[in-house]
Amino acid sequence: MSVKLKSISPIQIHLLGAALFILTASGSAYSVYASWKSHKSGIESSQHKLTQVTSELSIAQRNRARLVNRITDLHSIVKDYKSIIQPASINELAVQVVALAERHDLEIEQFEPSPPTILNQDDIQPVTIRFTAPYQSVTNWLNELHSTMPDIHVVGITIASQSTAEATVISDIRLNWFIPTSDDPAQ
Repeated sequence: MSVKLKSISPIQIHLLGAALFILTASGSAYSVYASWKSHKSGIESSQHKLTQVTSELSIAQRNRARLVNRITDLHSIVKDYKSIIQPASINELAVQVVALAERHDLEIEQFEPSPPTILNQDDIQPVTIRFTAPYQSVTNWLNELHSTMPDIHVVGITIASQSTAEATVISDIRLNWFIPTSDDPAQ
């Protein structure tokens, strides 16, 4: 059996070589283009992330500035207040409330604590106070009570007067004292 080989002409070899070169060049060009496109997409994604992070940072800086201003305001408010009173027992509370009332010329007729109760998972001590004093003294006492005893909340106030001509009023005030707990960090 004899195999007949066909001879390849030099032109055919050059054409075959040119076709392989074109195929290789276009494959390489496509590979370079795909790589460039992927790199460009990564850059655009990174730029988008950078824009988002910059925006979030700007918002965080504004929020931080607001919080710093609030803290500064709170510090100035606390500086203006007399020292905060934090009684540990109902007896201490009574002594401090009576002392505060005497500073404002209030005549205490009744200081009546009710049994402690629980309100919204907080232990509270309801207290009813009755005193006779000028109306302005009552409001001054309430203002100082609010600023110096933040753990006491006024629940109700009843103010009555014998006549409209009198400046002296009888005040019944109901308070809730939030009893400090042993796990309270202020203790």
